[in-house]
Amino acid sequence: MTEYLSYPTIAITTMQASPKSAPNLTSKLVQMLANKLSLGSAVVMAIVIACSIPALPARASLFDGPVDRLPSVQRDSLRSGQTVVTGEKGKYVARVLVNASPDAVWQVLTDYANLYKFIPNMSSSKILENRGNRKVIEQIDTRQVFLISIVSRTKLAIQETDRQQIDFRLLDGDLSQMEGYWKMEPVSTVPRRPPTQVLITYTVNAQPNSSTPTDAFYSIFKDALGDTLQAIKQEVGRRG
Repeated sequence: MTEYLSYPTIAITTMQASPKSAPNLTSKLVQMLANKLSLGSAVVMAIVIACSIPALPARASLFDGPVDRLPSVQRDSLRSGQTVVTGEKGKYVARVLVNASPDAVWQVLTDYANLYKFIPNMSSSKILENRGNRKVIEQIDTRQVFLISIVSRTKLAIQETDRQQIDFRLLDGDLSQMEGYWKMEPVSTVPRRPPTQVLITYTVNAQPNSSTPTDAFYSIFKDALGDTLQAIKQEVGRRG
């Protein structure tokens, strides 16, 4: 016989279970309870673990350094110690990765009076005006091309952003146009660790005057960029 409580959907059986069926019923109830507890414990454990692990930033923040953002071929070349030069027709971007502090790199890049001592084909470099972070410098480049000595003079206006960037533009000289900047970016080899390297980027737009063969100028100028950045890298290393 079955009695119904006042709850409309719940029924309780009052029939007495046989001695043989009681253990089976008890075992089933225990197993059902254990399964529910097990499932609940797993959910609770997962929540606890998720809350206890500090949230990791997105991949972009972990691997979004100045070198990481470059194409893979350029990244590999830079990390192997090579200079990377891209561009054409006088508009170039040259890069090199240096194992040094920003201070060490800055001291070399801004040593205008002594650049001729370590940069290939530069025969003279002088500071004509010095007004703090604004300067005017004159550089003379001398090179041998097919047994002919070619001398080129440039007078540049310089504006420095301390240990970050050096902007320059042509004031006078043997080119029709020359402008661009040197940029320094600290690089960490391990995410969230202090930087141990500096990526030097040289961006330039250089155009010859009307009396200079354009194709020859572009070829010579582009080839010289790699040598220039390697010379700067070596000078930074030499000064320690």
